[in-house]
Amino acid sequence: MTNLMNSTSDRDRRQRNGATRGRDLYWGFTIGTLSNLVTLFIIAQAGRLPTLAISAMIVATFVFVMINSFDCMDDLKANADDMDADEAATNFGAKFRKAPWGMFKAVVTVMFGGVAVTQLGSIWGFM
Repeated sequence: MTNLMNSTSDRDRRQRNGATRGRDLYWGFTIGTLSNLVTLFIIAQAGRLPTLAISAMIVATFVFVMINSFDCMDDLKANADDMDADEAATNFGAKFRKAPWGMFKAVVTVMFGGVAVTQLGSIWGFM
């Protein structure tokens, strides 16, 4: 017995799962980006800011994006690892297996972490 998903229905299910998790990843980025744009707008308005509430939203957005992104990427990597030799030998399979998942995670962390740190710095006055 193998832990690979080799049958035709397994391949279809893997394709469907990959499409779903890819969509989840894009929606997580979209929600995180929109949330950051809203908090940036609020910060740019100056005046009397609800500092603690905005800070909580910034941290919550960062945590949500990290959990969502890492979970989706781990699922996509597991999806690639489930391919049998025939499927892995296709152009798509070879590219999917070589995807730099660690780099993707680092880029997401730097992007959304940088935004969170700079927003918090702006609110609390350390930047």
